[in-house]
Amino acid sequence: MKQKIRGCIIATMAVLISLIAVYAFGNVSQSLEVTRGPDLLWRCLAMWVKSIILTQTVLVVGILVLFMLRKPKDARS
Repeated sequence: MKQKIRGCIIATMAVLISLIAVYAFGNVSQSLEVTRGPDLLWRCLAMWVKSIILTQTVLVVGILVLFMLRKPKDARS
């Protein structure tokens, strides 16, 4: 049962990261059509930073959920 949940969580993380990448490329291509000059650089940089933050958030939340599903080790003292 836990293996199916883990697989579902990992698949969801992969889909979310893919959606973030598509969103970033879409915003950059839209900025290329609308903006020129130094403002274009700042818009692309802002989108790059935003996509990194979103990707790291997906990874941290997913890893925390996977960590909570792990089997606890036997406490030997």
